Amino acid sequence: MRVTTNSTIRTYRSSLARATVSQYNAMNLVLSDGRLFNSFAESPARATESYRLHSSYARNQTHQETNSTMISKFEAAHSSMQQISDQYKNALEQAMKAQNTPTGGALKELGETLKGVAESMVYTLNSKYGDKYVFAGADGDNAPFELDANGELLYRGFKVSEIVKANPGDPPPAGMTQDEFDRMQSMLNESVYVDIGLGFSLDEVTQQVIPSTAFDSCISGIEIMGYGEDADGNPNNMISIIYQLGEIYSKADDSGKLPTANDEQKAEQLYNKMQTTFTNVNTQWATITSRAQFLESNETRLVETGDNLTEQFTSVDKTDMADALTTFVYAQYSYNAALRVGNQVLSQSFIDYMN
Repeated sequence: MRVTTNSTIRTYRSSLARATVSQYNAMNLVLSDGRLFNSFAESPARATESYRLHSSYARNQTHQETNSTMISKFEAAHSSMQQISDQYKNALEQAMKAQNTPTGGALKELGETLKGVAESMVYTLNSKYGDKYVFAGADGDNAPFELDANGELLYRGFKVSEIVKANPGDPPPAGMTQDEFDRMQSMLNESVYVDIGLGFSLDEVTQQVIPSTAFDSCISGIEIMGYGEDADGNPNNMISIIYQLGEIYSKADDSGKLPTANDEQKAEQLYNKMQTTFTNVNTQWATITSRAQFLESNETRLVETGDNLTEQFTSVDKTDMADALTTFVYAQYSYNAALRVGNQVLSQSFIDYMN
């Protein structure tokens, strides 16, 4: 078999071209972002896995953002509850002074102070996080609490003293339409579910959110402060108790005496109830704290999951830089070796002259 210089050169050129391409590809892999493929056609299997991982990562980031928002909301609620606690202690201190039958106009002044504390509590419970009211339940666009001109406490338009939780099929109370009654019951049983990565899903039959797969972000101020009246006609809501007690004390004369024995009896009942009502507030506060702690632990889980997903799609999408550098050095060595070998095959032989 005759091997000519021209055929050798052709073979050499082909090999040199392959070495050049290998060096170029290895160099690009090092100098670029290190992606192993840039289209689905280049690597269908890797592209499919990459899409799955990136989709999971995007959902994880959304869950983290939602979870972070909920943490901030519950931190705002916790801060407001601390204010409510301080305001309650102040009110209790003023009420204790009033029960010690102060002389002169002091009782009337204490009554005005108590009404002022009740109004301050309303402002606290109307606090906002972002553009939403924290304690408004599902209706975060409107201020939930209001003290009307007569000192009646309202929650989302309903008189707190008239709010009752009924059993299914119960008729509305006198003076209330069926539509109002239905809205009241819905208000007392509402939830606002958000997806924070718990496997959010709907019931196949009812198409309602399955509670265990989502987080209920609803914080109802009426559940915290209480509603309705007891058997004696006294309010169960702390703000109403403090305000009504303040109104009674405000009616005292200059000697510190209330107008009637009925006022004295009512003040005694409200004072005693005021001391026990905060138990429900403490219970609700503990529940809010527990839900906030769950959000914090869920945030830790989401961050760890996000970090794991980042590692996974990085290993699918990109090369290990140490391997890429090793490949580049080898390709460069092969290219340089090919150039050196070329010096030995480029001289023409005697047989070429015979052509």
